[in-house]
Amino acid sequence: MKKLVVILTIVTICIGIFATLSFAKDQLVVAFSQCDNQNNWKINETNSIKEEAQKRGIKLIYTDASADTAKQVADIEDIVSQNPDYIIISPRVSAGLTYGLEQAKKAGIPVIIVDCASDGIPGEDFVTFIHGDFVWEGREAAKSLARRFTGLECNIVEIVGAPASAVTADRQKGFMDEIKKYPNMKVIASQVGDYNRITAQKAMENIIQAHGDEIDAVFGHNDDNSIGALMALKAAGYKPGKDVIIVGIDGQKDALKAIINGEMLSTVLCSSWYGPPSFDVIEMLEKGEKVATSITNPGKLYDITNAEESLKEAF
Repeated sequence: MKKLVVILTIVTICIGIFATLSFAKDQLVVAFSQCDNQNNWKINETNSIKEEAQKRGIKLIYTDASADTAKQVADIEDIVSQNPDYIIISPRVSAGLTYGLEQAKKAGIPVIIVDCASDGIPGEDFVTFIHGDFVWEGREAAKSLARRFTGLECNIVEIVGAPASAVTADRQKGFMDEIKKYPNMKVIASQVGDYNRITAQKAMENIIQAHGDEIDAVFGHNDDNSIGALMALKAAGYKPGKDVIIVGIDGQKDALKAIINGEMLSTVLCSSWYGPPSFDVIEMLEKGEKVATSITNPGKLYDITNAEESLKEAF
């Protein structure tokens, strides 16, 4: 009888171990390589990925490269060694990531690029690129300023995003291509804000010292750049929204509040909610379905006509 009890106990333990191993094997493992979390947009992107993975019962491996491309390559190599089912990458810039992506390709791990910088990355190294329409965003920001300055001279300050970033290049292209249509509008100064409020504030302080009362408007490549510029203008004694008109891109809650308060003219939505579309793609791949190589997140313009009602959807 005792032997039977022992045998049954052993069998029960083995079944439990087998069930646990089977569950672990069946559970999808997805890695997310984030380039940095230095602004609200990136923080929300990270949270969106984490929350969606948890919601869908997916194990997530997470790394943050702290705005260091070399570290992100090392992060990707380490991720590959852990053999996840999929890798989601949000690159700061495309240059320098080739080696890490080659390792993922050799290991047979599908890669999904999100947010920015798929340019320069061979198409066969990733399954799809999920992104905003960054050229359109820059164009919409310019159109908003053009409507505000109809028939008036407009000297614009540009607070640029991260150097060498595809997003920066695209937003600048869209903005510049649009204002070429308006002889009354020109950019008189441009400095790097690096998508960071403090950096943007310092950049705007330098521009104010050089140009002062010449400035009519500010175009920030993201809302952190725009709000950093707003802070510098207020500190210098200017009234944003009256003395200087400000437009941005992102759709951050702080920007919408600034629009409601009359301190910003507009901002263009660039969705940072990458969790749902990223894991939708993974679900499609798991089912053997085809996935488009490029997926665009929709955007829209926020201004005084819709800012208040849109606060609930902002981050």
